[in-house]
Order: sequence, then C-alpha cells, then structure tokens
Amino acid sequence: MDRILNSVEQVVGRSRHVSINQRALEAFADTIKPEELADVPPFFEKDDNLSLEQSIAFGFVYNAVNFSYWGNPKWTINIDSEDYDGGSAMLRAVQRGIKSGYDLLSAEYLRTISEEDLQHILQANIEIPLFSERLARLRALGEHIATHYDGSFTAFVDNAEWDAVKLVEHLADEMPAVYNDEESYKSLLVKFYKRAQLLPSHLHELKQLGISTHDVTSMDKLTALADYKIPQLLRKYDVLQYTPDLASRINNLTEIPAGSEEEVEIRAMTVWAVELLARHLKDNALPVTAIQIDHMLWLRGQQKLPDDKPYHRTRTTAY
Repeated sequence: MDRILNSVEQVVGRSRHVSINQRALEAFADTIKPEELADVPPFFEKDDNLSLEQSIAFGFVYNAVNFSYWGNPKWTINIDSEDYDGGSAMLRAVQRGIKSGYDLLSAEYLRTISEEDLQHILQANIEIPLFSERLARLRALGEHIATHYDGSFTAFVDNAEWDAVKLVEHLADEMPAVYNDEESYKSLLVKFYKRAQLLPSHLHELKQLGISTHDVTSMDKLTALADYKIPQLLRKYDVLQYTPDLASRINNLTEIPAGSEEEVEIRAMTVWAVELLARHLKDNALPVTAIQIDHMLWLRGQQKLPDDKPYHRTRTTAY
C-alpha cells in the first residue's frame, strides 16, 4: 500500500547499516515455486462455536496483543501436553481463555479487562514480556469498538468496506494506541503497520475457511510484514546484508533498540526487498503479491536448521 511503500522508499537511499543484494535477490527468486505461493495453509482454525462477529473479533483481539515473545527462557504455554511459543502460543492462549469463560470477544469486557484476568489468560512458564502494554491495548480496543461501533467489530470492517487498504488505514488512524506502527528516521516518518496488516489476512482466511461469505478486496496492495522472521530469512539467502558491526550484534543476541537507525533500516529494507521480489517475479511471468511472498518466507522460517543465523532482538509492541 502506498502509505507504507512511499515512506519506506525514503529509507532505501539513506540506509547505512542494511543493504539489498540485487544479484542474491534474483537468485533467491529462482528458488520460489508457484505452489509455495498458492498453497499457504490458514493460520487460524475454524471454530463452529463462534459466530461471524466473534470470528472477526478474534482477529482484532489476537492482533492487538501479538508481539514481542523473545527471551531466555521464551514465554511458552503448554496445551494438551504440547509446548507452544511465539504467535502460535498467543493464538492458543486466546482460544484457551475463551473456552475458560473469559469474554475476550466482547468489546464491553475488553474495555475494563482486569490485570488478574489477563494474567490467567496468558499464564505460562514465565510472565509474558510487555504485559502491561498488552493490557492497555486490549482496553483501548474495547473502548473504541464499544464507543464508536456499538460494540460490533463487524461494523468496523463494514465501515472500511472490507477493503484491505482502508481497513489498515482505519486501524492505524482510529486506534493508534492499539495498531499504529510508525517510527522517526532522520527527520522522516516511516510507516510499517505490521499488526494492522494481519487483520485483513485474518478476514481473508475466514472466507477460505467458509466462515464468512465476504472476502477482502485489495489484498494485493498489502506489503511484507516487517518483523523478526522475514528479515532473518532474507539475510539467510543473502538478500539482506548487514554491516559487520550490526551482524555481530545480532549474532551475539545484543538487543537492537526499537526506533534506532539499525532497527528501522532492517524493517524498511525488508519491506522493500519483498516488494522488489514481487516485481521481479511478475516481470518473469509469475504473478505474485508481497503478502504471498511474506507468508511463504514465514513458512520457510518454521523449518529451523542448526546453522540458521539469529533474528534481531528488539523489544517492541510493533512485532
């Protein structure tokens, strides 16, 4: 979407710590198989106990708190004798909370959700990082939907006309305390909207799963999701290259501060590299969108290998 790409492009010519290797990018593009782009399984699961309104609300709630899981030890939950961490753990924690009777899909409940309730919902091996920030975002989400949309998450989506770009922009503009994702960089404002862009992807999956008769338009306008895993994969394939100092810090698990030049450049160059990949593939008769490439990279990233380089550590609510 133009709001993101126009701001990110300003970083490309100014980046000092991160660069894009065009030759490696084209070589990596040759490894992408059409079936990898077409057969991306839904991240969410169909729940016949949820109405369409509740299924839509689930996407809002999940993406309001879906950020920053890394640590040693890592926040991990155990469900049916199986351990989960990261976004998969949050997905199951929200599901577990709903099954336990917490009214997480109600805006009225969210606007006053107690610290104690959220502690129970997110109970795991350790307290989750940025707990208070997650609590604040759930309350702000509930307050906005209850006050401006009569408690209906579907009404918010209807107001955006089920258009992916409008939906992301409405989330960022109307609820900046929950979904905004912008950083200052050399007097410029760079926009990423990582978690906001996940919401139209969730709604698209509801159509795929047969939960909704609606589908989201303008999905092809979404950009890559600037997080941990996508730059890690692009670095693995030498598409993204870091200066020796930055590479050393990441390899040694040294935290890269949120909003620092290095962190903004990692995220911006990630978005731009995926955009270049999409353009290159289209030029070679493989029609593809940036969000499809993003999902493909994320799936490849789930196949962890011993020689994988670490992802950058940044403590942030953005991802």
